[in-house]
Amino acid sequence: MAPEPKVERLVQQDGHSRIEELRVGGQTRSIDVHTRSALPGYEVRPIDPGVEDQRSGAGSRRWRVLAF
Repeated sequence: MAPEPKVERLVQQDGHSRIEELRVGGQTRSIDVHTRSALPGYEVRPIDPGVEDQRSGAGSRRWRVLAF
């Protein structure tokens, strides 16, 4: 039986935003950005390195429009 991969939750804060990163097995799975302004927070989904992609290497953003 293989051991479970290490799960890390990293948090970075400054006066304007809070960034929460989820890593599983050392690989970033998601990044949540929470702003301290009128702008809504958003999530970044990193590109899977196992999937060939012609883009620049940046992940896709998903805005939270209807957060409850």
